[in-house]
Amino acid sequence: MDEAIDTLPEKQKLVFKMRYYDEMPYEEMATVTGTSVGALKASYHHAVKKIEEYVKSALNENES
Repeated sequence: MDEAIDTLPEKQKLVFKMRYYDEMPYEEMATVTGTSVGALKASYHHAVKKIEEYVKSALNENES
């Protein structure tokens, strides 16, 4: 999964790590980053989608 995370833009990478690994609440993330909760939720959502796409693509390549 680290390879997938490394492909993310910096902001999405930061948001994903704070939420997924550190289990930081969005409100705390908003304070730390100076970003709105809504924007953080969107960034996290996009990061998760990109990671899912990366993993699916990697699995498809391995099946070929």
